[in-house]
Amino acid sequence: MAVTITIANEKGGVGKTTTAVNLAAGLALRLANQEGSASRVLLVDMDPQGHALLAVAPDHHKGSPLGSLASLLVETPPPSIQRMILRSEHHPNLSYLPADRASMIHAAHELPTLMANETRLSRALTPIQEEFGYIIIDTPPNTGDLLVNSLVCADYVVIPVETSYLGVSGLIELERTIDQVRIHFKPELKIFGYLPTLVEEQRIEVQEILLEMKKRYAEHLLKPIHKSSDLAYAHSSHMDVFTYRPPRQRSGEQIASSSRPTQEYAELVNSVLLKTRPRGRH
Repeated sequence: MAVTITIANEKGGVGKTTTAVNLAAGLALRLANQEGSASRVLLVDMDPQGHALLAVAPDHHKGSPLGSLASLLVETPPPSIQRMILRSEHHPNLSYLPADRASMIHAAHELPTLMANETRLSRALTPIQEEFGYIIIDTPPNTGDLLVNSLVCADYVVIPVETSYLGVSGLIELERTIDQVRIHFKPELKIFGYLPTLVEEQRIEVQEILLEMKKRYAEHLLKPIHKSSDLAYAHSSHMDVFTYRPPRQRSGEQIASSSRPTQEYAELVNSVLLKTRPRGRH
């Protein structure tokens, strides 16, 4: 059974897509030597902008309206998800569901009018739960049925937090949404952690915010991701940072290079594997 992790924040520009892409890619690299479904990772991009898909399949990420993620959300019954799954251009064990902006925008508008509109992604993913070790979901920067669907089917939520006063204060609405999902759909949904992003520690404001987050979130505070040109260049080159800055020699345990963001996202991958890998999987 796949472990599903949703990357969520109702504010844009906080590193959700960067985190989704690099967590998925890092997991794929770390699990590449495993056997069977335990080695496979699926990336689902619920943000109509589709930027996460650009990083895994820049030339082939779009699907036809009847053969893409949007059709799984709005068609009754949904089409076969197994036939939609495609392979990343950078990692053979990283897969994705094709999507396009227009169809996802249409799905976002249509979902509120449909029956069981909050659980459609969860039901669509059910047939493939045994085919993957991890499913990573990127989300849009707003409250709505696309975000709710992404939370309902998740086991864990990773919350990237921009290290600014506005970024921290904006978490109240997301936490309220998570509480509502727990009450009505998924009592076992857990916050995996709060991930400080775009960190510039030389700024006094950032130091104060990190200290406040440590007090507020205690054991749920993850190690920070610093602002880096490598992340920006990897994004503009349509690839994850591990592909953009690979180590000279890569092994299952060694996926980071001298590039700081590869080390920091490798640390996040290690935390995820340590806390979520089902017993019996090695």
